[in-house]
Amino acid sequence: MKEVNSYVLKVASRCNLNCSYCYMYNLGDTTYLKQPKFMSLHTITALSVRLKAYCDATGVDYIHIIFHGGEPLLLSQDYFIDCIEILKSTSSDIKFSFSVQTNGVTINKEWYDLFKANNVKVGISLDGPKKHHDEFRLFHNGKGSYDEVAQAIRIGNGNGLAGILMVINTNIPTREFYQEIKELNVGKLNLLFPDGHYDRLPNGFDGLKFGDDNYTPYADWLIELFLIWKSDRLRPIIRLFETLIEMVAGIDGIGNQGFGRTKNGVVVIETDGGIEVTDSLRACYEGITRNGINVHTSNIEDLFKDDIFEVYYHAHDMVCEQCLNCPVYDFCGGGFLGNRFANHNGFNNPTIYCRDMIRLISFIQNDFLQSLPLDAINSLKGVQKLSYADVIEDISKPFLVKIDDDVKQKLISFKQPVLI
Repeated sequence: MKEVNSYVLKVASRCNLNCSYCYMYNLGDTTYLKQPKFMSLHTITALSVRLKAYCDATGVDYIHIIFHGGEPLLLSQDYFIDCIEILKSTSSDIKFSFSVQTNGVTINKEWYDLFKANNVKVGISLDGPKKHHDEFRLFHNGKGSYDEVAQAIRIGNGNGLAGILMVINTNIPTREFYQEIKELNVGKLNLLFPDGHYDRLPNGFDGLKFGDDNYTPYADWLIELFLIWKSDRLRPIIRLFETLIEMVAGIDGIGNQGFGRTKNGVVVIETDGGIEVTDSLRACYEGITRNGINVHTSNIEDLFKDDIFEVYYHAHDMVCEQCLNCPVYDFCGGGFLGNRFANHNGFNNPTIYCRDMIRLISFIQNDFLQSLPLDAINSLKGVQKLSYADVIEDISKPFLVKIDDDVKQKLISFKQPVLI
């Protein structure tokens, strides 16, 4: 049975920041301009009815709601209370969990108290020390937002702040980066690779070096950070590292849209009620997420008829031939779908972070094995030390496992005209 149990509610389609790398506003997709600025309670009510029908039909009994944007805190506190009440009262037999992802510039103790009282977990976006954060996360007048965000994190510690979300910036010295999260007393950190694809590489890549087997800037940076983190007895949770360690250890069901072999059961609800695939795919090209499916006229399960959602949902199974023949495929799962895109052949590519992921996974697997006694290593079926050079050599050989023709055509079907 196909299941989705995480719903990202884009309650605001506008933002009080203008982050330079934002996939919603600054990577080419302008369809947000046709959306309502805020999601109405009428749309929340329609969604709650669709969720109840979907859960009744599928047997799903747990739903995670993520309030998102734009910037969700542009709405009032009463709005969130009303949303939660509508969802819970419509589907009293469903277990709901709630979280909110905010840029942090307006959150204060009153907001934290509200979210704590309603069991809403708070996540804040931060991009490292002040110098680096303020390079990207700017107000519309060009002023950096670090001071406001750092204050929000300090207030949030002990008042319901669940974690920090950061986009990896390899220009930040790793020790400076780690010192920053320690000084801010960050307890849980999730690191994201920057959005980008073959026709729009992130700033962290040198276009002239990209594709060279020994050019892995993101892995190099993450490995440095991993060693600092590992040596700290009072280290925070860094979810990227812990996810990879859990997968190497053989724990079942571990993964997310960037790693592993799990299904991507996340749905986005737009301000007008549109039911769509994850919105970070907008970085690929204009309108890729738009499908005409809406909570006011459609059922949740209608999304499974959407071509892009089908590929996203099965993204860790629907991969290019190189991934199928790669020794670390079960760990990386081909990476995030959006990072595989190229205009000339759609998603029929390895991720732009392929070599970085191979090097990082190899390093963490070897480090993990070195920490275990021999009998424990022997109990891990099929897990052995990896050589980055050997993996690269393996994927350069003729492929033994062939891609299914139907899967290949679905991946290629998203190719775009190349304008000269």
